[in-house]
Amino acid sequence: MKIRAGDLLTLVLMLSSGCAIGQQSFEQPEQMQPGQIKSIMAKVADWQLAHPSRHDTKDWTHGALFAGLSAWAQMSDDDKYDEALMEFGQKNNWQLNTRIYHADDYCVGQMYLEMYSRFKDPNMLKGIKDRFDYILANRSAVSLHIDEQQGRDRWWWCDALFMGPPVWAKLAAVTGEQRYLEFMNEEWWYTTEYLYDTSEHLYFRDESYLDKREANGKKVFWSRGNGWVLAGLARVLESMPRDYKDRPRYEKLYKEMAAKIAKIQPKEGLWHSSLLDPVSYPSKESSGSGFYCYGLAWGINHGYLDEITYTPAVIKAWQGLVDCVHPDGKLGFVQQIGADPRRVTAEQTETYGVGSFLLAGSEVYKIAVRKGAPVQKLSITNPITDFRDSETISLSLVEVEKAATGLTKENVSVFDFKSNRLLITQVINNEGNLQLLFQTNLAPGENKTFWVMKQPQEVLKPISKTTTYCRFVPERKDDFAWENDRVAFRMYGPALEDETITCGIDAWGKCVSYPVIDKFYKDGHYHENHGEGGDFYTVGNTLGCGGMAPFVNGKIYLPRNFKDWKVIANGPIRSVFELTYAPWKAGPETVSEKKRISIDLGSNLNKIECTYTCDDTQQLPVAAGIILRDSSNEKFTEPKNITGYWLPADANNGMIGCGVVFGQDIQTKLTEADNHLLMVVNQPIQKPLIYYSGSCWNENKDFKTFEQWKQYLNNFKQRIDNPVIIDSAD
Repeated sequence: MKIRAGDLLTLVLMLSSGCAIGQQSFEQPEQMQPGQIKSIMAKVADWQLAHPSRHDTKDWTHGALFAGLSAWAQMSDDDKYDEALMEFGQKNNWQLNTRIYHADDYCVGQMYLEMYSRFKDPNMLKGIKDRFDYILANRSAVSLHIDEQQGRDRWWWCDALFMGPPVWAKLAAVTGEQRYLEFMNEEWWYTTEYLYDTSEHLYFRDESYLDKREANGKKVFWSRGNGWVLAGLARVLESMPRDYKDRPRYEKLYKEMAAKIAKIQPKEGLWHSSLLDPVSYPSKESSGSGFYCYGLAWGINHGYLDEITYTPAVIKAWQGLVDCVHPDGKLGFVQQIGADPRRVTAEQTETYGVGSFLLAGSEVYKIAVRKGAPVQKLSITNPITDFRDSETISLSLVEVEKAATGLTKENVSVFDFKSNRLLITQVINNEGNLQLLFQTNLAPGENKTFWVMKQPQEVLKPISKTTTYCRFVPERKDDFAWENDRVAFRMYGPALEDETITCGIDAWGKCVSYPVIDKFYKDGHYHENHGEGGDFYTVGNTLGCGGMAPFVNGKIYLPRNFKDWKVIANGPIRSVFELTYAPWKAGPETVSEKKRISIDLGSNLNKIECTYTCDDTQQLPVAAGIILRDSSNEKFTEPKNITGYWLPADANNGMIGCGVVFGQDIQTKLTEADNHLLMVVNQPIQKPLIYYSGSCWNENKDFKTFEQWKQYLNNFKQRIDNPVIIDSAD
């Protein structure tokens, strides 16, 4: 079942139906402890980086290494692995290898796309897109017969199903262009129909093996070849939309192969080079075994494989892989390229073996962290082709507790599959309903998996380095101030009315991620920038930067300063408070207002809910807007419910951007009145009206130009109009 993030009632009903992974008990050896897994992964990765491969860094061997290293880089607490990947990509100029059609030559694209998903550099994407657009415009029609291959234009060998399809599927996800996925799908099944043995549930390496037999009379199926396929299946399924027409075929194929691989696993844990004749190939082999360990653990973690049946196989495989690691971190028993598969030794290593080892570790780690404890599994999808940074996910804690027993607001945690990390969480009380909050970054089209689970004993609970914050400031004439890691604001209370009457929102410039409100008020010099920001915006008796008030007969009717305040939640992810206003005259009507404001980490805009009360009417025209100043005429208006403004902060402190955004379900009318840029709404009384407003400062690294601010407002609008999709079905 799928829902939009805003549909909390549907989520409550879905979670209460019991979509949770139940508890299983497995005795996990020392090698399966979370700390031990990270330690051995670091040792293997470090050895490989210290002993560079002789292969070209655009080669398929590095493509496999980079896939595993990308997974490890996100788990590690050391930035050096991200830095290494960035150096490899820059060395390659983010280009693919030279052969246009050969899948081996675009395997490195898996890493490029992963880096693009995290760092947003279009150069990481361009080389892949240019190559694949050419292939689509000049499709090869050769068959899979070896003697007809012209530069290996198509996926005629089974290894190609790891090298190529994950790149095509991921590119489709991040661009939203279905044609890349359709090409991948057609080519995958063309290859599968030719090389997949439906009775053995394994792939022949290529056409030349269809009629070959081993010494024991069995068909010839190479270990690493089928390992490539199983791992490729997992990686394709991660990028493929959950409602894609042919997804069930991939899932069926994956389960068939996984069952076969587990069934023929040798008792010592690692598979041999030839799957059906281990006697003729007595040496264990770590690269194919690494891919099997990864593929089987992936299936358990994603709910495709029965935990009781398959976890023992994963444990044996991981123990066997760890035994292949030398004390200095060198991974041995890796079958060499084109070498005799009967003679695999402890001294033989290769980059692709390290890649498979790190991929395996990234999935085994999840099993080790969970230890069979009950969890609620969530799949969260970004349906748009825009990045969503610091996306806040809100769940009903009560219903999560029902779905995964043993959870309380004190011990609940959220585990991110992509980073293999526990996330910062917050529980807030929303009028008696406990909500569990966490945040994630989502690339265009990205799907991520999470576990809501009890805090594991072996893993430290994360502490947020940044926070949202709000408080009443009586020492400064009843201000109410709030902030997050990007922006800060204040509004004015009753003690200031002898000096200034205003309901407007005052925007503070801020260029540091840590809290500054208390420091600014204590120092009292916040109208000057001492390197952290300050108050450079003038409100006056206006709406300021995104306030709202009744708009009757073409005139704004502003209230006096807020009368009462209440803090509902205070960080780290979200701070929420309410301000109430005493009744005032709005034309012929007497109205009163309750304003609820919430701010999330990573957002420049506040969510504002205004509820008006009026005895004599059921509809009240109201307007949200921005005061215009003589110093600037840089205005941004969109018929799609967006307004923006760019003005000098003051003579010495750069530029400030203001913005107001309404969701697509609100009908607004754009106008200018009382020297304000306004969006007008006819709003039923006693019904909350939700909109978003906020600011930026060009002394903050995130915004230097008005164009960047307009782009941000458009992206924000896309996000609120297209909420993430949450799927909790196992």
